[in-house]
Amino acid sequence: MQNLSEVLQQFQKQYANKANLAEIIESIGQDDDIRTFWDAHQNDLKADAFQLKMGDLYEFIQQKNKIAAGEKTLYPGYYPQLTIEKGYPLVHYVADENTRQQLMQRRKLTAYKMPKAIQDADLQTLIQDNGRMTALAEVVDILSQKISGKTDFIQGLYLSGDFGIGKTYLMGALANALAANNIEVMLLHFPSFISDLKGTFDHKDASLDELLTKAKTVSNLILDDIGADTLTSWSRDAILGIILEYRMQNELTTFFTSNFDMVGLESYLAQTKDGVEPVKAARLMQRIKYLAKPVQMTGKNRRLDI
Repeated sequence: MQNLSEVLQQFQKQYANKANLAEIIESIGQDDDIRTFWDAHQNDLKADAFQLKMGDLYEFIQQKNKIAAGEKTLYPGYYPQLTIEKGYPLVHYVADENTRQQLMQRRKLTAYKMPKAIQDADLQTLIQDNGRMTALAEVVDILSQKISGKTDFIQGLYLSGDFGIGKTYLMGALANALAANNIEVMLLHFPSFISDLKGTFDHKDASLDELLTKAKTVSNLILDDIGADTLTSWSRDAILGIILEYRMQNELTTFFTSNFDMVGLESYLAQTKDGVEPVKAARLMQRIKYLAKPVQMTGKNRRLDI
C-alpha cells in the first residue's frame, strides 16, 4: 500500500473539481492521528482502503474535533478511535473516563424501586446541618473502611427519623460512593419488594427470586423504609427473617432506614393479623442490632420544600 501522502495526491488530482471532496481529502491529510495510524498500518491496508473508507476517516476527524470544541457528538461520552479490520480502517468508539466510571457504577449498584433522585445522590452535596452530621460522619467512616479494603465485619447503620429528612438520600449517596469505588451494593425499597413478592403467589417470577437471593448475599445491602409495609407473618419471617439471618451469620454489612426507632420497630414487628408475637419480634431485633448501629436523624421535611 502507498503511503498516505501518495494516496492523497492521487485523490486530490482525481477530485480537484469537486470542492467538498477536495476539502475532505485535505482535512484527512492534515490530521496527525490519521497520518500516524496510516504509517503504522501501511503494509496491512488494502489498495482501495482510502477510497472505500474515506467516510470513516472523515467521521473520525469530525467527532474528534467536536469533542475538542465541546460540541454534541454522535455518541456522547465516547471518543472515536481508528482500528484496522480486514485491511480497512474502521472507526469505533471508546468510553471516556467519566463514562467508564458510570458504567462500572451501574454494574456494582443494584437499585430496586428507588426514587430517581437517588441516582444522583452525592455525599458532597448533602446538606450538613446538626440533625444530619452524626449520620454523615458515620457514613463517611464506614465508606473509608470499605475503600481501604478492610475485611473484618463492618457494622452498618440503622437510620431512623421523621419523613423527608434525608435518610434515603444519605443512603443513596453512600451507595453511589461505594459503587464508584468498585464496591458492590444493593438499594432495596423493602415495602415495594414485599408487595411485588406477594403478587407472585400464583406464579413464579425468577427475577424476584434472584433479587431475594442477592438481598441475602450482596456485600452491602441497604433496606430502605423498613416498617412501612403492611406486616404479615410471612413477610416478617419468610422474607425479612431469612435475609437478616443469612447476613448476620455471614457478617455482611447491612443498612436500614425507617421512620421507627428500634423500640418502635420491635413493637411493629410483634403485631400481625395472627396476633401479637413479641418473641419473634425480639429475635429479629437481635439480628438488626447485630448488623447495624442505631443513628437518629432530625431536621425539617425537605419533601415539602418548593
